[in-house]
Amino acid sequence: MTLASLKDAIVGKIAELGEIEPGEVSEDRVLRDLGIDSLLAIELVVFIEKTLQRTFPEEKMGTIATCADVFRAVELLVEPAA
Repeated sequence: MTLASLKDAIVGKIAELGEIEPGEVSEDRVLRDLGIDSLLAIELVVFIEKTLQRTFPEEKMGTIATCADVFRAVELLVEPAA
C-alpha cells in the first residue's frame, strides 16, 4: 500500500467515524471538530494498526489533535527515521 492510498483510507475512515463526507476531511481540521471523540479516536488507531500490521505508539496518542497529526504519526510508522 502506498502512502497516498493509506492516507486516502485514513481519510475515508475518519469520514466514516465522524459521519461526514470525505471531502470535509483536511489536514488542518481538528479531529474533535469532525466528530471524532476519544472513543472514536481509538477505533481510528485500531484501523491504522490493522491496516499497517504495526502498533501505534502510545506516546503519540496524547499528541494527536488534527488530521495532519494522524498523517505524520502514520508516516513515522511506515518510514521510521534512521
